[in-house]
Parts: sequence; C-alpha cells; structure tokens
Amino acid sequence: MAREGVWRMRTGTIVALMAAGILAVPAPGLTDSGSWDSWLLHTGGGKSLKEVCAQDGWRTVRLKEPFRGSDRGAWLRADVVIPPEVDGTGVEGQAVGLKLNSDFGGEIYVNGRLQSRYDNDHAGMALLSRSARAGQTVPVAIRVFRDVQDAGKEQSLSEADFTIVERSRAQERTLIRLDASRRAGRLPDGLIGLSQGAGLPVYSDEIAARFRQIGVRWFRMDNILTNAVRRDDAGRLVYDWSDLDRRLEFMEKLGCEFIACASYMPQVLEAFPDPDRHAPPSDFAEWEELCYQAARHARESGRRIRYWEVWNEANSGWLKAAAGLTPLQTYLRLYDATWKGVRRADPEALIGGPCNASGPWDTSPERGYAVNGETYMRGLLEHCEKTGAPLDFISWHEYFHPPGIFREEAEVTQQYMKDYPRAARGVREFMVTEWNYAWWHDWPQDNEVGAAWMVNSLLRGMLPAGIAKPCFFLAMDFGGSDEFKGEWGMLLGSGRPKAVFNAARLLAMLPRSRIPCDLDDPELAVLAAMDEATGRTGVLLLNFAERYGVERMVRLRVDSLDPRLRGGRLRVWTVDRERSNAFHDRDRAELECVLDRTAAVGGRLAQDLSLPVNSITLVELLPAGEGEK
Repeated sequence: MAREGVWRMRTGTIVALMAAGILAVPAPGLTDSGSWDSWLLHTGGGKSLKEVCAQDGWRTVRLKEPFRGSDRGAWLRADVVIPPEVDGTGVEGQAVGLKLNSDFGGEIYVNGRLQSRYDNDHAGMALLSRSARAGQTVPVAIRVFRDVQDAGKEQSLSEADFTIVERSRAQERTLIRLDASRRAGRLPDGLIGLSQGAGLPVYSDEIAARFRQIGVRWFRMDNILTNAVRRDDAGRLVYDWSDLDRRLEFMEKLGCEFIACASYMPQVLEAFPDPDRHAPPSDFAEWEELCYQAARHARESGRRIRYWEVWNEANSGWLKAAAGLTPLQTYLRLYDATWKGVRRADPEALIGGPCNASGPWDTSPERGYAVNGETYMRGLLEHCEKTGAPLDFISWHEYFHPPGIFREEAEVTQQYMKDYPRAARGVREFMVTEWNYAWWHDWPQDNEVGAAWMVNSLLRGMLPAGIAKPCFFLAMDFGGSDEFKGEWGMLLGSGRPKAVFNAARLLAMLPRSRIPCDLDDPELAVLAAMDEATGRTGVLLLNFAERYGVERMVRLRVDSLDPRLRGGRLRVWTVDRERSNAFHDRDRAELECVLDRTAAVGGRLAQDLSLPVNSITLVELLPAGEGEK
C-alpha cells in the first residue's frame, strides 16, 4: 500500500477514535508532565489586558524560557485547554486549576478578570473551572511583575502545572459557626503597633490622624540618639533634643506609648569612624550620660519614655566590637551603660533587648537565615542572671517566615528563660519590634498579598504565642514618594494608605471580648469579638494560603446573638485584590464597605460570602441606631 494510503487510514482511525472519546490527543501547549508550555509574551506590562491584547508585538515563549520585560513588567497569555486527566484522575466535574509562578510575582487573569496576585515565594493558581470538562478552553493571562530594583532583570514563567483542586476548597461552601454567648478571654488593647527606622518623613497632624485610625497603642523607633549630641569648642558634650522632641510630640498626638530603641552611636562618641554609626562608644560612661540626659529630658518635658530597647540587631553585626571585647561583651557593656543611665533619670523605666535579628537561634544547616541569635539571647539572660541587671522585656525581629516560626521563637525563648530563673522573673512581655513580609523590597508589601500575610502572622503566630507588642515595620515609606517601590510602609511616603493599612484598620475595629471559633482550616482564619457594653459584634475572616490559594465560598453562622442587635445593621468591609487597595487603583485607597443593610431580626445570623484569595473581611453587627447614615 502506498504511504499516502497508510496515512489516510491512520488519520481516519485517529479521528474516529477521538470522536468516540476513546483517544485523547494532547493540546498543542500541553506537556507530558502535565504543564502548559506555550505562551504568548508582550513587554507592554504597563498597559491593561484589554489594551495589550489589541496590540501587535506578541511572540511565543515556552515554560522556563528566559525573557525580559519593560520597566512595567510584561504580559503572558494562552488559551489553556483542560486535559482529560490530571495526575491520572479524570477531570469531568472536578475543579481544575493551573499552578503558576514566576520570578518576581504577578497578577493572574482568567476569562479576562483579575483572579489573584501572587509572589514567587507564595505561588498562585488560576482556577480554570469549578466543574471542568475535558477539552474546555480557558483564556489565562498573567501580568508578570519586574524585579523591584532591577527592571531589566531576566526572568521566566517557572511553573504552569495542572492540578485538581479539593472539593472542600473550590466546590463546597465552608461553614463557619460561632456561638456569640461563649467567651475566650479578651483581646489585647491594641493588636498592632508600629516601628520606624530613622524617623518618619513627616510628623504632621494628618499623618497622626491616619495612624489613629488603626488604633496604635505603641510605636517603636530606632536611630533616636544618633544626632542628639555634639562637642563644643571646649570639647564639652552639648545635647540637641529637637529630633527626639518631634518624635515624642507625635506620640502625644497618637496617644500611644513610645518604645525608644537606644541607637545609634553619635559620631562624637564613636570609638572609631563608622559611616553606619555601628561603632561602640570610645567611653561607655559618655554613652551612659547620653541615655541619662535623654530619659531626663523626656521626663522633665512631660513626655516620659516608659520603654527602652537597647540597640538594634547587634547579633547581626550592627554593633562593632570594642577594643579587647567580643561583639557580645560589647553589647552587654552597652546594655549596662544604657540601663544605668536611663534608670538614674527614671527608676521605673522598663529596659529590654537583645533586639535580635531573626529570633533566638544561631546559624545552622536548618536555619541558615539565623545569626548568633541564641548566643545573644542566652548571653543577655545569663548576664542579667549574674549581675541583677534589669530585663523587663525580651525583643527580637522577624520577617518573611510563616506563623509557626513566630510561635517557635516564643517557645524557644521561654525554654531559655528556665535556665535563668532570676532574670526570667523580671520579664513582663515579649516584643517583636520589627516584622513584615520581607526584609528586602518586594511587591507584596505594596498590595493585598502582604496585607493578608500580616493578618495571618498575627492570628496564627503572634496571638497564640502571647507576643504582647508586635511592631509592624514600617509605618511609612521613606521619602515623600507616592510611587509603589516594594518598601515596607503601611503608608506610601505621600501618606496614601496601602492595603496593609486598611487590614490594620479592620483589626482595630474589632471589639475586645473574644468569641471562640473552632474552625480548623489551613487557609481560612477567624477572629471574632463582642463589645459587652453595646452588643456590637465583629467577625474578621481571612483567606490566605502559603501557596496556590483559591477564592473560598463560606457561610458565616452566628448563633445566640445579643438581643440588642435586633433591628440593627449588618456591615461588611473588605480588603482584597481590588477593594481597599491602592496598588490596584489609587482611587480605591480608602477602606471600602461592600454591604450595609438592616440585620435580620432574631438571634441568629446566616450570611453567605465569597472570600477572594489574599483577602481580609470584617463582618460587623451593630445595634439599632449605631452606625446609621
């Protein structure tokens, strides 16, 4: 038989088998490993999806193929065809997703609609269908972000793998049930404090009013003594409290406690030149006198500083060793000089440290990010045990890690304290005086990914660990820019709120009498509370996944509602991919109420909600007359 006849026969057989559903031929972009390999790339990342799709200039790229975008990122798109099987399981009627990741994060669009944002450390997923059909074509687009600090840096789409999503996450409505008559103690008077390095760019009444919206009860600042002293022509020390006074006056406007991180070394006191001001003092007595004068000035001005934290991240090398001393010995000498100076001026001041970077561990194969943490934590405890030096609080910093690390840090520190009972008796509280999504510039710190991460670390980490004063770093981006640069602030330098600020507002709106919730879900978290004086009830709902999150459907049911809520109002506030999110739309920077209606009469609330990926939602029940327009 001629080759042409054989081809016709084989082709006809294949077509017949496909028509009968016996043979499935992979779509052109589908790989044997279950990934979608073929994408179109356009470097016009600053344009909307609609605009860029109408333009020429698209070219084909493969999965993991390097490319460069513009200074606004790039677009990838594909008509993704759902295969008959994923990992050996048929897709018919299943929820099917496409796991996605790229080097610097991005935005995922499905059928032309923004579905979620992701980061390379918290990969995303395009939910293609909640009830899939084999061969179904789904348009998927990804706006891939550029590197925050190097717009021309090469990157690739590193992951585009099909997955079947669990029914409980994508097809079923999760019941969240609360009994409003039950109690689980009280929430702290303030859930989030702030931390700022080098001072705020502006100390205006407008910025103070902003921070009052999130109920700040404590505010930690470092770099408070760096420019506080000079020498006159005769070599005498002359003190300048203008910078410290600006900070203390601002704390008065906020009505909050000031946590003063005694740092850094004034140039006139340093033992040797150091442009970062990380040198030890040439004379520890002069540092002690500086601390005395600062505490005395604050007290005499009527703005007493109650909390004094000694230095900043000395364990990471931010305090150089003095001559003849190890770095730890230098820190302990500085600790003694600080507390002695402060306590001379204010005998009831509270002193703490060691203000470690990355918790209580030394470097190890398991904890490559840690550095001298145990050395400094135990070193300070042992020093206070032997000498009787005060240790009123223990502080450290942590970035990036999941909530379990915060809990473990507190547990390990408590274990260390058992070896030093005299020192431990004086410890009143733990503080994490710097904490955020990343210690580097990163886009999630500008959008809802970082906001949801913050709430997740608080609900699953800080609160269970009993960390009394978490201080979110940074209060406000450096400089006065209104541009997103991946910096750490809750506010842009212009004062415009980011999504994380609005998430903090939702936390501040919660009452204080806690209502327990037994929900056990790795993505959904709940914090509920009631105001005993009025009956006002709030339920905070979080949807955050470490990787591959999906929009979750929930039913919130609250039983045994306070009778004072009958005839009242139901309000729902949300921070998500679009709402209360200046990164998405600068005109939507303020906190948004998405539902405001009269609450159902009776002792029970049943409310269906959809919780987008990386979202924070507050459901408020208000008594009649409260909150009416």
